[in-house]
Amino acid sequence: MGSAFGERLRSLREAKGLTLQQVADAAGCTKAYIWELEKRPGQKPTAERIQAIAKVLGVTMGDLMGEPMGEAPEATPEDVVFFRQYVNMSESDKERYRAALKIMFGDKPEEGHQ
Repeated sequence: MGSAFGERLRSLREAKGLTLQQVADAAGCTKAYIWELEKRPGQKPTAERIQAIAKVLGVTMGDLMGEPMGEAPEATPEDVVFFRQYVNMSESDKERYRAALKIMFGDKPEEGHQ
């Protein structure tokens, strides 16, 4: 079983639909290295390597390292990837997402918000 870091790395990689090889190629390392980060506890990647992998995954180093998400500490790696993609969308694309969500869920207030 891997470490918490390894599990986050795998979850974020899978949420982006990337293979071990794709992440390795884009981050400038080997497929075996990414596999070891995901599967073997005790791996200690450098800050530069973490930064490169985070960039490939479209998240921050903090997201990859598992730092709390502030207002959304219960966010999953998949939530982080979606949010990062959403933030970088054009305003028209964001509006289409909001319209689709309104169609799917109506105008229900969020839990805890009235």
